[in-house]
Amino acid sequence: MVSLNAWANPPFTSGGAGTRTPFATLMPPGARVAGYVHASGAQDGLDQDINAGIFTTLNGALNQCRSGKGDYVFVLPGHTESISSADYMSSLKAGTNIICLGEGDNRPTFTWTTAASTWLFDVANVTFENAILEMSGAGAGSALSVAAPITVSAAGCRISGCRIVFANDADELATIGITTTAAADQFTFAYNHCYGATTGEVTTFMQIVGADNLRLIGNYIQGATSNTGVGIIRFATTASTNILSENNYFGNKKALSTCSVTGLAGVSGVSKYDHFHYLNTTSLTPWLTSTGDMSFHRPTVTNTTGETGTEVVGTVSA
Repeated sequence: MVSLNAWANPPFTSGGAGTRTPFATLMPPGARVAGYVHASGAQDGLDQDINAGIFTTLNGALNQCRSGKGDYVFVLPGHTESISSADYMSSLKAGTNIICLGEGDNRPTFTWTTAASTWLFDVANVTFENAILEMSGAGAGSALSVAAPITVSAAGCRISGCRIVFANDADELATIGITTTAAADQFTFAYNHCYGATTGEVTTFMQIVGADNLRLIGNYIQGATSNTGVGIIRFATTASTNILSENNYFGNKKALSTCSVTGLAGVSGVSKYDHFHYLNTTSLTPWLTSTGDMSFHRPTVTNTTGETGTEVVGTVSA
């Protein structure tokens, strides 16, 4: 089966997301296109069968998916949608692949519009890629603190290729942008561009709790936290084991911040080629508090704008 996917450009693909060619995506056996999404409904110039399967909300299309079958929902370029309530994507099924189509600002945009708005990855093996996520409203000047925009509480989920805005200013921000629970094993967060205004000080962007086999790959994450000793990434409560963090940029723009990643005793895995930026000039520590059982391969640290990153050598193994 060949699907309409010529516009998609996600840079990371798992085995369950089909085989991409320059012209289309070949579906794995058993999967189907459950629906297309655009806020204005049917689109000019599209095949009649495709238009018949267009839903105006993502949740409407998700309701057509089958659990565990690897079905696809394609969100068309230019789609806009407000995440306006708790568990807004309540029809999400295990194994669903949500592929957003388009480039740049023409990608689908999802905007959190109330303090209690949430999107829950609470079923296993869900893929979401290539969207614009406005976690703190649309930056229209209205105060909005979204407590927990995304929570991942099931295994095998992936978010990739997205632009994520988690703070627009001091009173338009996401308190904690993404939270994992101890059930979120094999979570992959890859090639996302995430940022917040320096004036929008968040608790942290991502709080990681017990996510074993976590993969953080190729992300840009920069913003300011509300506490100098808390990183823009924070491991908390339950240690995550066997993690891989590779080729990420973690930047904490909080004045006098002492870290960009807060560690936790018992966290294990490897950090390879990650770059860490924070604003305290007395330290060159990749992770603060505890590095657990982590090993670090060629990390670099900067703590003054414009400087070249210092490669942190540390103690050389015997």
